Amino acid sequence: MKKIFGLLIAVVMVLGFSLSAHATPVLFGSNYYEFIYVPDAFIGSNNDWTMVSVTAANSVYNGMSGHLVTITSQAENDFLVSIVSGSYLGNAGAWLGGKSLEGWLVGPETGQSFSFTNWGGGEPNDAGYAYMNIGSFFAGTNIGQWLDDSFVQGVPDTADPVIGYFVEYESTAPVPEPATMLLLGSGLAGMGLFKKIRRRHG
Repeated sequence: MKKIFGLLIAVVMVLGFSLSAHATPVLFGSNYYEFIYVPDAFIGSNNDWTMVSVTAANSVYNGMSGHLVTITSQAENDFLVSIVSGSYLGNAGAWLGGKSLEGWLVGPETGQSFSFTNWGGGEPNDAGYAYMNIGSFFAGTNIGQWLDDSFVQGVPDTADPVIGYFVEYESTAPVPEPATMLLLGSGLAGMGLFKKIRRRHG
C-alpha cells in the first residue's frame, strides 16, 4: 500500500512539473488572480502557509497589492478553479487566505468571518488553514471544494498535499467619502473664482 501511495505521489509530482500557472494574472470583476504552483510542495519547505502569505502580500501587479485569495462568492470560487492550468491527478490543494475557525486572515477581509464557504464533505474537521481541492481524488470532496489542514498546520504533507496557492490582486486606495469630495470641489471652485478676480484687477 505504501508503495502504491508513494508511486501516486511521484506521478502527481511529475504531472505537476508539466503544469504551470498563467503567465499573467487573470481579471475577474475588478481584481486579478493567479495560481502559483510550488514544485517541492510535498516537502513543504517553500510552501508553508505563513511563507506564501508573506510572498503573496509582497506581490504587486498593475499597481495592485497582492494577498492570498479571500473568496466571497460561488462565482469567484468557480473562477479560481478555471485558472488552474490542466488537471492534477490525485490529492492536490491550493492555499486560501483563511483558517477554519478564525475566518479570513489576510487582505481587506482580515479578521472577518467567512461570508461564503465551500467546504467539502466532513470539512472543516481540524481547525486548520483552508485550502481548495484542485485535484481529483480527495475522498468526499469535489474539485473546487475546501478542506482544512491537519497535523502540523500550515505545512503541506501527505495528508494535506497542498501544491501551490492563489494570489488575489486588488487596489488598496481608499474611496473618497462624500464630505471629502465636497471639500475638494469647493476648493477647486474657490481657486477658479480667485483667478478670475485676479485677472480683472490685474
